Amino acid sequence: MKASQTLGSARVARAGDRVPAITNFRQSGTLPNRRAPPKDCLGGTPKPARERRPLPGALATLLVMLAVAFLASACRKGMVDQQHLKPLAEDNFFDDSRGSRMPPAHTIARGQLREDEQFFTEKIGDHLAATFAMPVRRELLMRGRERYEIYCAVCHADTGDGKGVIVQRGFPQPPSLHEQRLRDAPVGYFIDVITNGYGAMYSYASRVSPEDRWAIAAYIRALQLSQDAAINDADAAGAKQLETQSIGKAGMAKPE
Repeated sequence: MKASQTLGSARVARAGDRVPAITNFRQSGTLPNRRAPPKDCLGGTPKPARERRPLPGALATLLVMLAVAFLASACRKGMVDQQHLKPLAEDNFFDDSRGSRMPPAHTIARGQLREDEQFFTEKIGDHLAATFAMPVRRELLMRGRERYEIYCAVCHADTGDGKGVIVQRGFPQPPSLHEQRLRDAPVGYFIDVITNGYGAMYSYASRVSPEDRWAIAAYIRALQLSQDAAINDADAAGAKQLETQSIGKAGMAKPE
């Protein structure tokens, strides 16, 4: 049977009963393959769908970490938003209506156990300490000089005469550290002034630690000694050095 006759008989059968058309196609051997892959818009065969694969290990770990972080943040949020009292706020839970409570008697904060009375209070009993609470060595004097130049020299000047930079610009002049009254004062007096302030000088308790207060007091004693010392106060080597320096300065002086 010719192809044109086969197609013709198929068209005729398609208008009526469908079975003869299928029979004609099978008889002609031109039955289309219904399992042929479909064509895409460009006429090519589309790529097969990718098979589902399990998530990589790194991605699975990341998802677990995100879940844990979410749960942790949720727990923390609950702790932050829990009921609490504002500092110094009123509260009717206690009889005195104060939300902030006083610590129990003899409570000591961590790191604030001050067993050395002289070191922390500059006193021995009810009297200002006349001796140092620690050995006075070169390291202590160098530390005291550094702290003195930071906190004290602006008023008391580098030499301690009370003519510092801000005094020259109108600030009230403090007394000279070389006055006999201050030379005779116990060392605890300077610690007390640094801690509590005096006159126009405010307290340095929050700025200068107790260790540095003693260091500054030691350096003040060194300043007082340096401005009113005699050659005989030095040892043999120091006295010889001072004499040499004095002779050198005298030789360099210009005649009148």
